[in-house]
Formats: sequence, structure tokens, C-alpha cells
Amino acid sequence: MPHDQTRSPAPPTADRRAYPFIDAIRGVASLVILAHHLVSYVPGADATLAAVPVIHHIVWWYGGLAAQVFLVISGFVGGVSLARATPEAADLGRLLLVRYLRLALPAVATLLFAIGLYAIVPPSWAAFPLFDEITAPGVLAHVAFLQDVLGYPSLLAGFWYLSIDWQCNAVMCLLIIVQDAILRRLPGLSRSAPSRFVRGLAVIGLPMLVALLSLFLWNGAVAHETYATYFFGIVFLGTLAGLAVAGRIQPVIFWAYVAAVAVAAGAAVVQSRPHLVVAVVAGVAIYLLARQQPSAASRADSLPLLGWLGRISYALFLVHYPTIWAVTSVARGVGGDAATASWPSLVAAVAASLMAAVLLHRLVEVPTLALVGRLKLRQSGAVSLAR
Repeated sequence: MPHDQTRSPAPPTADRRAYPFIDAIRGVASLVILAHHLVSYVPGADATLAAVPVIHHIVWWYGGLAAQVFLVISGFVGGVSLARATPEAADLGRLLLVRYLRLALPAVATLLFAIGLYAIVPPSWAAFPLFDEITAPGVLAHVAFLQDVLGYPSLLAGFWYLSIDWQCNAVMCLLIIVQDAILRRLPGLSRSAPSRFVRGLAVIGLPMLVALLSLFLWNGAVAHETYATYFFGIVFLGTLAGLAVAGRIQPVIFWAYVAAVAVAAGAAVVQSRPHLVVAVVAGVAIYLLARQQPSAASRADSLPLLGWLGRISYALFLVHYPTIWAVTSVARGVGGDAATASWPSLVAAVAASLMAAVLLHRLVEVPTLALVGRLKLRQSGAVSLAR
């Protein structure tokens, strides 16, 4: 943002607490991912759930794509934050530490939980492999979010997201800081531009350039799958939605980028990679819902269950996989292979996952949020780019 607007307050609607539907979307996405892993990993679960063929087909083929929704939401919350203040170079280290702690402390607790379950459940009972390979260097690489970069097999399903989320936040911070430095040296780009549209492009021009490179050059390239370059264009879609809703850029800039994502999505579909389609649908839906405030907020408040799921969604995202493994493995050990994919076993796996998520949220995530909140208060007005 221009230097003279760095500390200006955001409009009232820029407060992310004004968007409770975000929690509802998070809750639904986390349940879809849980169902996808249930169908994908538990032997025979696909046949059991085939009793509802439409749901089974969607969950089996497309459930994993719900992770793209989390990326768009991360960008949206970051855009709302950017509408309030621009991160400064002096705060970069603390910003990245805050985001790391937010992601890592619950993740490390989940790793310890999974390793404990692995030690308790007899190997002969295992319904499916929990770990491909577990080593001390591999665990440390996961703690540092470097497992994929260093070539260690992922210990738990979904942990790839943690590394990508942190990387995308780091890239966004750096790009916004560099962009702000350019605007300070060339203030005419943002202050004296002939229109709000041009001024808006000046504010987000550098991140948009990288996002377009991500969409059309790096996304889909196998060499980039473990890096932010692959996913940055998706996160940036959410960021523009947040900035547009907060009134910091014109909506036409958001819609122009949506068109670019749609073009890239068409190419991705041809290559049997529909993840960009999910991202653009999520980005547009979030933008339109946010524009309907406060009516969208009141509708979301009428669905407290989804709000509750949203609050524990990160914990559920982390802990459901080892919990599913433990419950279905115990079912197999006690009742044999047929019991592994029975309806009682699958229902018990979902219920246990929800209970484990509640415990992880209350015992680890809530204290982590309190710690992160105290660190944010020391940032002298700089903000974190994501929840």
C-alpha cells in the first residue's frame, strides 16, 4: 500500500470477524477432506459408501480438492488484513514466526499423537499403513515444514498443505514489502495516477505478476509442486477478494484476475487437473458472500454447527487421518477385515476424529492462538497475512 496509507484504519467491514460464513466454509471443507481420506485409505470403505453413489463419486474423485478452498480462504483473510496495514521489513521475522507457530504447534502435537497411536496399536491389526517410513530426520523435517523439499515421505495425509501455506505467506509478505518500497521511491505511481484502477494496479502489481506466472507457468509443473510457486496464484485470488471487499482495490481488478484464473483453469482441466476450477469457484463465492454483508453473516450465524466445525477445522484437518487409522485398525483387530469398513466402524472413526479435533483445538490450538495474539500485539501495527 502507499506509505501514507500504511497505518490507516480499514473500513468496518474489513474486520474478518464480520465474515462468519468463512468458518462455515472451513467446516464443510474439513468434513469433505475427512470423507475423502476415509474412502481413499480404509480398505473396503469405498464399497460401503457406494450405497450413496453420487456422494461416493464426488468424494472419491474430488474430495481432496477441498484443500484448494483452504488456500483461497487463507488469501482472503490475508487480503482483509492487508486492507488495514502493510507489513514492514522490520516485522518480517516476527510475521513469519507468528504464522509458523500458528501452523506448527498443533501439527507437532498431531505428530506426537500419531506416533503414540502407532506405538500402541499392534502392527498386525493395522487396517492400512499409517507411515510409509518414520525416521528422526524425517520427523524433524516435518517440524520445519521441509519434508517435501528435502525429499522425505509425508508422514500424515494433508501435511503438504502446512509447508505450502507457510511458503505462500512468506512470499506474499516479501512481495508486499518490496512493492511498498517501490511505491515509497516512486509515490507518483499510486498517488498521482489518473484513476483508482491504475492506483490499485500499482498497489498490487508485483504480487499479481508473480501470481500470473504461478497460474500460467509454474502451476502444473511437477518441479514446482512442493513450492509456493505452484499454489501462489490460488492464494492471491483470495487476497484480491479480501482487498476488493474491503474497498482497497476496485472490484474490476478482482474480476480481471478471476478471468485469468478461469483461462488457466480451462487449460488445467484439459490436463485432468481440476484444482483451479475449485479455486475459482471458491474465490468468487467468498467474494459474493462477503459483499452481501451483513445478510450473509446472519445466515451463517443461523448455522451454529457449521461455525463450530469451522473453529475446529484446522485441528480436524490435522488429526483425522491418524484417528481414522487407529479406529479402523482396532475394528480390524477385534472383528476382522469385514469390521474394518462396516458402517459402525466408519461412523466411529468420524466421531472419534471430531472428539480428537475438539481436544487438539482446546488443549493446543487455543493456547497457540493466545500466544500468537500476544506476539501480534508487539508488531507495532503490522499484521499477519493469514489466520
